[in-house]
Amino acid sequence: MDSIQSLYQSIKEGSTTPINLLDKYLERIKQIDPIINAWEYLDPQQAKADAIKATKEINSGFCRGRLHGIPIGIKDIIDVNDWPTRAGCMSWARSFARQDATIVTKLRKAGAILVGKTVTTAYASFDPPPTRNPWNLQKTPGGSSSGSAAAVSAGMIPAALGTQTGGSITRPASYCGVASIKPTFGWISLDGVLPLAQSMDHMGMMAPKIEDLEIIWEEVTETTNRIPEAPKPPCIAVLKSFFSEKASDEMRNMLNENIKNFQRAGAQVAFMELPEAFANLTTEHRAIMSYEAFKIHEYWISRRPEDYPPKITSLIKEGSKISPDYYISCKNQQNHWKNYFEKNLKEHDCFLMPATTTEAPDNETTGDPAFNSPWSFTGLPALSLPCQLSKTGLPLAIQLVSRSNSEPKLFQLGKWCEKQIDYSYRCPNGLNKIIKEVNF
Repeated sequence: MDSIQSLYQSIKEGSTTPINLLDKYLERIKQIDPIINAWEYLDPQQAKADAIKATKEINSGFCRGRLHGIPIGIKDIIDVNDWPTRAGCMSWARSFARQDATIVTKLRKAGAILVGKTVTTAYASFDPPPTRNPWNLQKTPGGSSSGSAAAVSAGMIPAALGTQTGGSITRPASYCGVASIKPTFGWISLDGVLPLAQSMDHMGMMAPKIEDLEIIWEEVTETTNRIPEAPKPPCIAVLKSFFSEKASDEMRNMLNENIKNFQRAGAQVAFMELPEAFANLTTEHRAIMSYEAFKIHEYWISRRPEDYPPKITSLIKEGSKISPDYYISCKNQQNHWKNYFEKNLKEHDCFLMPATTTEAPDNETTGDPAFNSPWSFTGLPALSLPCQLSKTGLPLAIQLVSRSNSEPKLFQLGKWCEKQIDYSYRCPNGLNKIIKEVNF
């Protein structure tokens, strides 16, 4: 997998051009996507026109930034002008957007080349997608940002946008062996994005390395006050109780190995037990998500029930039975847990825990979001990075969580951890062999 920084350097030095770069990725998509099914919609003609424009601008000495000429994938609940927003529902195939989502506008301004729409689960919920995990075709890529994670993992694109209401960025990124950022709630506009639960929907991104995420973040948020590298090893709080109890043995062993790595590098590591009431958080999160999803989809599901597969249908039905009083109670708990974690993060640089409960399970599911939904619930930023491979050859990842609006610092912490882990970013084992063997 090529990093954005290395591609930017190649363009800057003249060893490649946005046109050549785009052709390379389009050829990779042509080779691999019939197997992986990561893409819902491609627009190579417009992408080539944009790449030609970017090449001319760069040759004339005009550089828009580190995304200028870099191909990007867009999750298919995010509007791109004159592209369909299908949201995992084929009845929406002719639902063409008439303007760009805010984040797409920012990507265009930064000179990024929009290649196409990546597959999402239906309405960004839980129903398994047609996308396959590049590391093992029988395993789930996760959801709902399934296509984004798989496309980056398989080397079909250097970065892609995703969204998260439960675990829809962190989980697929972790299952597919790429890095991800689920930012602070509200820091990136969701204008032009199909909602699932508006009080917990987040925009984020996936890429091979933390530095790549940082580059995209700085471009779309127009952040100019990049903080220097962390001058000393961090103070990390490892969350226990719920996370240690629900994690598989392999995930716990992976976490413990990395804790020792961090300690050897000088990190201060504390272990934090969570209150018993924390076990209720995932239920409260689900209640808010289902209640708000019902409010959004009530009209359409009554008119077109055939457009709604089983799991999103079940979520909406759950929401129809939740009383306003219980919803308000859950919203109060949401505020309570946000304050609880913000207070505890005053004493630590970040929290540390596994990114998922297990390695990627079989593709009849999108996996368990239990380790991700707390950070969608509270809105705190969560950064995930792959660490090693499981005994079966699947990626395992950790996640770091920090205070609200602390993304610049979180990226520095992530890069410090990434350096100690020294994970080799690469395309999945055996993928090229599969390409040769599978007829399509």
